[in-house]
Amino acid sequence: MRKSLIVGVFAVIAVSGGLASYLGLLAYRHVAQAKQESRNIELAIRPTPVNPALPFVLIIGDSISVSYTLPVRLRLEGIANVMRPLENCGSTLMILQNLDRWLGQTKWAVIHFNAGLHDLEHVQSENIAPGKQIMVPIAKGHRWISVESYRANLEKIVERLEKTGAKLVFATTTPVPAGEPNRVPEDVALYNDAALAVMRAHGVPIDDLNSAAVESACRFQKPQDVHFYQEGSDILAEHVAASIKAALPGQM
Repeated sequence: MRKSLIVGVFAVIAVSGGLASYLGLLAYRHVAQAKQESRNIELAIRPTPVNPALPFVLIIGDSISVSYTLPVRLRLEGIANVMRPLENCGSTLMILQNLDRWLGQTKWAVIHFNAGLHDLEHVQSENIAPGKQIMVPIAKGHRWISVESYRANLEKIVERLEKTGAKLVFATTTPVPAGEPNRVPEDVALYNDAALAVMRAHGVPIDDLNSAAVESACRFQKPQDVHFYQEGSDILAEHVAASIKAALPGQM
């Protein structure tokens, strides 16, 4: 009996030690991954060296696109100069306000763009200066940009982008997980439907990142958060890089 008890105690200690080691490893991996994600974001929004002999590609999008910019750039190394505004491009309203500055004088071969997650987020507008709305819980806010205004803004954005002569690619908005405090999951389909109607009217090809996320990247989406861990951003980057490459001259 005593021998069995001693064996049992050592077994518990071994299991506890193994569990502690496993939890420690998970914590270490989480910290390491967070550092890598932060580093990738930092690199994505820095000015990057260019090769003037290669075509220029512009990515316009929010923080989801910031996270996949660096892996897209690596996938298209030696094929194109992949650039982006050195900031989160936010909503369609923010894009309209800054688009001429972001386009600059560069001759863009391809422009890959998206907006949606900031448009459909719920915000407080009372007692806030114009353009300085603050996100609040859904029950207390309204959508930042209505579906109707979103569609109208996208029309203006596409019309301006068409003047560049670049090949355009629009990326659908990725999912909002349940429990996200400032967005409603069902809104994504409403805004994507509005965007797709605009893109069809203009003949703009679609990079369906929403489907890519649903099929695989959502396994790596952060809990109650629209953002992805690095594995999810890498999956999105595969689709973005492929859609850009297909749009580049001579790459078909």
